[in-house]
Amino acid sequence: MNTDLVMAAVCAGAAAGLLVLQVVRPRRYVVRRFLPCTEVARSRLGGEIAFFSQPALYGEATRRVLGPLATGLGAGVARVLGLGDAGELERRLRQAGHLMTADAYRRLHLRWALGAPVGLGCLGLLTGSATLTAGFFLAGAVVGVRRTPDRLRSSIARRSARLRSDLPTVAAMLSPRIENRKSLMTAVAEVVAEGSGPVVNDLSRALHLVAAGYGDAAAFGLLASETAEEAAARFYRFLAAATRGGIDLPQALLDHADALRQQRREEVERSAARRQMSMVLPDLVFMAPVLLLFLLAPVPRLLFGAG
Repeated sequence: MNTDLVMAAVCAGAAAGLLVLQVVRPRRYVVRRFLPCTEVARSRLGGEIAFFSQPALYGEATRRVLGPLATGLGAGVARVLGLGDAGELERRLRQAGHLMTADAYRRLHLRWALGAPVGLGCLGLLTGSATLTAGFFLAGAVVGVRRTPDRLRSSIARRSARLRSDLPTVAAMLSPRIENRKSLMTAVAEVVAEGSGPVVNDLSRALHLVAAGYGDAAAFGLLASETAEEAAARFYRFLAAATRGGIDLPQALLDHADALRQQRREEVERSAARRQMSMVLPDLVFMAPVLLLFLLAPVPRLLFGAG
């Protein structure tokens, strides 16, 4: 029997089994959890005791012995696949601006983690070499495991850059509205109704939190604790402090907008300097040897008088 076909069949079967187990989870009946607690009452009423057909100590001992091992193994697999607990994963998805749940992200990640190695492994089978098939399979495993977390990190970085760019504009839009004798939350609601972007989305979430029962300061404080951008966290903490009063909020917002613009200007200047250096380095690498050849070409003629 061909070894490559056996390897491909085993890999495809394992991938299909894991995918089915992840998508179609086995049903867990809640009644079985309560049966041990009702056996005594059922026996007093004349019912049949059928749950303790085997010693209860067996299942408890298995859980206590193998439970920590399974927990550690699951945590290790989650670290390798770039998955954390549901709360942390949902926070990172909000930081990236993705409108998906943690379960949807895990299913997407699992599809890539299983589909990429199987697809590239089947592509390697076309070459007719077991070594290339194994190499393609390993390359697909690396690509499949890293693709979704890398895209999530890049989305967080892009959204953080947009936050830094939009914060001065939003602060400047809030100032005249509060100057016209409007409260902070009313001004925020008007900006949310008129604007767009990641900062506006965060402020919209703050309004939803307030409508759900949060206090104004607590809603902005939650935004500050969840955002991945430090400048946005400072701005939300500033709004949380402003809800308590005691400051000239319109002028403070204008000053905060000016400070944010200055920070953004310095960041753009540093980025431009780095890009200029990255543009000069290829010229030095490719042009320096050519210039050196032009300079050294007449040296033999000057030294030896070669015609």
